[in-house]
Amino acid sequence: MLAGKLPWPARSWRPLAVAAAATALAAPVTAASASTAASASTAAVAATAASASAGAHASLRRVSYRGYSFLVPRSWHVVDLRKSGRTCVRFDRHVIYLGNPSSNQSCPSLLIGTTESVLIQPAAPKARLSAVENAVARQVTVTIPRVRVTATFDFNPAQIYRILASASLPAPVIRVPHPAAAGQAAARPITRAARAGTARAAAPVLPAQVANYHGLGFDACTAPSAAYMKAWRAHSPYQAIGVYIGGSDKACAQPNLTPAWLRREAAAGWHFLPLYVGPQAEFGELSAPARQGRSAASDAVMQAERLGFGARTPIYYDMEAFAPSLTGPTLRFLSAWTTRLHTLGYSSGVYSSSSSGIAVLAQQYSGHKYAMPDVIYDALWNGKQNTSDSVFMAGQWANHQRVHQFAGNVVQTFGGDTINIDKDFLNVNLPVPGGTSQASPAVIQNNGVIDVFYRGSGSKLWYVRFAPGSGWAAPVALADSVESAPSAVNRGPGLVDVFYQGPHGNLWQVARRSGGKWSPPRRLKMMGVLGGAPSAVAQANGVIDIFWKGSADMHLWHGEFSPASGWTGPQRLGGSLDSSPSPVESTPGTVEVFWKGTDSSLWHVIHRLGGAWSAPRSLGMGPLGGPPQATAAPSGAAEVFWQGSGNSQLWSASFTPGQGWHGPRDLGGKLSSVPTPVTSTTGPIRIFFRGLDGHLWQTAGNPASGWHRPVRQTVGTVGGAPFVAIGYRKTSIGVFWKSGSGNNQLWSASLKGSTWTKRRAVGSDVA
Repeated sequence: MLAGKLPWPARSWRPLAVAAAATALAAPVTAASASTAASASTAAVAATAASASAGAHASLRRVSYRGYSFLVPRSWHVVDLRKSGRTCVRFDRHVIYLGNPSSNQSCPSLLIGTTESVLIQPAAPKARLSAVENAVARQVTVTIPRVRVTATFDFNPAQIYRILASASLPAPVIRVPHPAAAGQAAARPITRAARAGTARAAAPVLPAQVANYHGLGFDACTAPSAAYMKAWRAHSPYQAIGVYIGGSDKACAQPNLTPAWLRREAAAGWHFLPLYVGPQAEFGELSAPARQGRSAASDAVMQAERLGFGARTPIYYDMEAFAPSLTGPTLRFLSAWTTRLHTLGYSSGVYSSSSSGIAVLAQQYSGHKYAMPDVIYDALWNGKQNTSDSVFMAGQWANHQRVHQFAGNVVQTFGGDTINIDKDFLNVNLPVPGGTSQASPAVIQNNGVIDVFYRGSGSKLWYVRFAPGSGWAAPVALADSVESAPSAVNRGPGLVDVFYQGPHGNLWQVARRSGGKWSPPRRLKMMGVLGGAPSAVAQANGVIDIFWKGSADMHLWHGEFSPASGWTGPQRLGGSLDSSPSPVESTPGTVEVFWKGTDSSLWHVIHRLGGAWSAPRSLGMGPLGGPPQATAAPSGAAEVFWQGSGNSQLWSASFTPGQGWHGPRDLGGKLSSVPTPVTSTTGPIRIFFRGLDGHLWQTAGNPASGWHRPVRQTVGTVGGAPFVAIGYRKTSIGVFWKSGSGNNQLWSASLKGSTWTKRRAVGSDVA
């Protein structure tokens, strides 16, 4: 990217005739107009082919590849990639590239812009015929037996049509981007096959958290190979990477950037900045800003969906620096970009120069004329690893909504592998559409609504709800014949699933869907008979993982729900359990499960994004005196807590990626209940427990800074172990417990900092 280096990009201006062509292409393409355009292009191709058969013009030359012969301008370079090592396949030059790009191209990080350029690669001998033009991305792709052609153009694709026709390749059909709007998928009805668990398994989308990160990252013109990514993960300070997913001014080929590449690197711990580089103000390309902004956003979402980025993931528009006279069109374009992304269920980001695009957005931040992006990506090459900039006023993108590109066009080598990069510092933590990272009988929505579930007298499943502004509602019974404590997950805005062991020992479910209506209890008979209470977690992509102890054995069992394929399972994960399992999602897509083994040690299995479940493994740490309870720190560290054996003290262990396990640690305290940990995105990990004196106690801290001494809280006596719900990015923690006075009421109080609200009864008849 150039924005951090120059006042505006150094690029030649296009003639007015070409700008007029841009206006025509910016107009919406209907089915009829697309058909007309395709017919016209076919006629042009036929005419060109006839001309070519009569003999090549003196300004053309013939290039042959895998049995096909192309007439190309004599002035264009021809590069045989089989003989060119790490040559960068760049679309900002008139070049014919033959062969597959290197998996590690030597590309400058600052490339931007496209012109007429062609990449001709091998294809399968019986490849399916396809010829498509994406007018928004200004790209033509043609696949025929033995050959695949990718061509870019400035504004007029006529020259590309002539090159294709000279080899008798089919004329492309113009298609308008139609994203599937994955952000709305959670509200769609589940198919009968999905309900029955017979649908074909499909990979779920990447959870939006893959774009949340605090720390160093880099961006490059082309995505590195898996080998380079592995070397940089092990030896560099970076854990986030910017990747160009599309756009009409995307200058570099992306042979590595596939759904499989993204899933593998996400599983390895990488976070992502999805970048889209479309029409540029300074290049004179904003002829119809609002319409073009909407079209670019639609194409960006289509590319994001193709790669597997899920709902609420921010997509960053790369708007290079521009002259002050172009401020109005640029703001209209970026506003339309943001609005359209939000409509399609994605978050909006904007990259630009501090003194240009970022400054003008900051000036409009408090107004209501333009839609503001959710995240700002500030190119200010001052070498400072922070997100500060004098163009920002107080409160602007201040809630973990900034990325700072602090250096550019830098060549670095880690693990022996060299890449030309721009350096970034990220502080991004956007709300995600759903997800419950640790097992709990309570969930909270991003709007602050809390849903609490408990097993009451008469073996009923009770539900009580808190809504900001209206307070607590009266408890409601959702199901009868409940044989265990419930486990609840938040799968998206307003979407809640509650699981419990019900009649006949089976796994049962009640669910709230859009509109607030609860489903009747449903038996998930395929999961068999449970040997105890189920424990569930959910990812932000809607995937639910449920775990339980077997009824006929002591093994850990697993069931999974995917929005794409419904229920699968049961799956036996092995091990010998002497407690209920405690699952946690430690990093996006990584689920870990802990339990007390029959040998009284701490046991563990793990599933990383795109991988398989590990074999059960003893972590030692014993002997445990009770079931372990797990949570995850914002850093991705897994934290586990339990009561000691032969003593009443609180113990802990932690796993930090790249550093392994540490523990056990004696945190002190005198427990008479299972500990209940909870993690805040803005504060320490807090652990609540019932002390030997019957009061609520708390300790807080983390492995890096240490733990505070347990302190008795001022909410009075408690009759059982507490359970916890926490607001997203809030400092308040809601704590719930069974009354200690023998009346079986459900009580609640909120902790903000070190101050408790007045406790109050919110439910009754807690079993």
